[in-house]
Amino acid sequence: MKRFLLILMTLSALSAKAQEEMITEPARKDTIRLLTIGNSFSQDAVEQYLYELAKEVGIHMIIGNAYKGGQSLEQHWTDLTQEHDVYEYRKVVNGIRTNTPHALLPPIIKDEQWDFISFQQASHYSGLTTTYEPFLSQLIQYTDSIKTGQDVRYGWHMTWAYSKDSNHGGFANYSRQQDVMYDSIRYAVQWTQILHPEFSFNVPCGTAIQNARTTYLGDNMDRDGYHLDLKIGRYTAACTWLETITGISPVGLNYRPEGVDYAAAHACQVAAHAAVMNPFVVTNLSNEGFLAQNDIVPTGLIKLNFAEKVYEGSDWNTITPAMRTFTWITDANNNVTGITLTSSNAFLGTNTNGPNYTTTNMLMPASVSQSCMWGYAAESFGNQKPKASCTLTLGHLNPELRYDFTFFASRQDCQDWRETEFTLQGDKQYKDGVEAANNTSHTAHIKNVKPTAEGKIILYVAPGKRNNNKNRFYYLNAITIKAHK
Repeated sequence: MKRFLLILMTLSALSAKAQEEMITEPARKDTIRLLTIGNSFSQDAVEQYLYELAKEVGIHMIIGNAYKGGQSLEQHWTDLTQEHDVYEYRKVVNGIRTNTPHALLPPIIKDEQWDFISFQQASHYSGLTTTYEPFLSQLIQYTDSIKTGQDVRYGWHMTWAYSKDSNHGGFANYSRQQDVMYDSIRYAVQWTQILHPEFSFNVPCGTAIQNARTTYLGDNMDRDGYHLDLKIGRYTAACTWLETITGISPVGLNYRPEGVDYAAAHACQVAAHAAVMNPFVVTNLSNEGFLAQNDIVPTGLIKLNFAEKVYEGSDWNTITPAMRTFTWITDANNNVTGITLTSSNAFLGTNTNGPNYTTTNMLMPASVSQSCMWGYAAESFGNQKPKASCTLTLGHLNPELRYDFTFFASRQDCQDWRETEFTLQGDKQYKDGVEAANNTSHTAHIKNVKPTAEGKIILYVAPGKRNNNKNRFYYLNAITIKAHK
């Protein structure tokens, strides 16, 4: 009981000073060897981008991840003691990632003379201190007993809170509130650092992601409500790891993943740096990148092309399945708009079965009118499950403007009806549709759409009432948007 009271008293004194013991210059060895004993959240954080960031600052890294999806501290200990070969040993050497399945944990720990070894809790338990012990202590003691490197430093990977609309079952542990989950994680990490003075570093990815959410990027740091977005989310985590274990700030570094523009990359870098400086305090970065409230008035049409491959013309923004959130959307005059677009409920595929010639007023080149994204709402088709609708969210819109939308949907060589309906949810709901079967000339129009107060308009694409295709296919080839007062 006395120890518990001491923990509570000490927690209140923890702040940015907790990072002072962080290793900042690991003797400038030729190679830094890092092992995470984790799960899919360590996969998100270290398996991509970290090697490239370290390379830019002149550090060679070997990165290992003892991976099993959803793995908790208790499950790690059970699999270790019962010799379950349930791990995938993911390893990044010279920038090349390999994966060894059916691996045991002890050989992974002994594989290298690791400089850094981190532990973490399963995300849904990450804010519940009652789930940590005695398993964390047992794991540390065992790891230390078989380590091959004498100077290994142990630490903790602070994971992140789920997105506000997450449907993860474990979100109920935190009343399905992002702030509650983050505060619980923060407390748990501070508590863990007190219990384990052998921890010499804490990687505050949870705070970095929360920081990034205060920027214009918003609550788009996850790809499914809990795992990180493959681009901006994972990049933010990698930047956090870089500075934590090297002491080198990522701010201003040139490396960024393909598809991540300079403004978004800078916001991610600053979010990570702020977290390392203040690991248990959310830093408001609402003026980072674009202003928190978008005040940009587009100078021309905003043109969106939905396709598998990027259209080479500069006047159309190509939206591909490769990215979930697009942050660099320009108008037809190549001026940035500050608008983001997120695939909230992704389409099921793409094709190029649209027309190569159209007579609409959208003035689409053939590569735009031919390409599309599609979904279907009935029966079965391939390995995909049907979806009643697919969803795109336009975010960071100027709330002082109204927006006129024109939609084009088409699939050639059809013998049935494939009406596609478009529903916009801004300050209220708006609808229109178009017959997509063999369409070359018709568009759907929705005018004077006002965003929500937080600058959002949600688009739902679904089959219309006249759609009699057995699978009820629906399509989206292109959108043009006109902004006005």
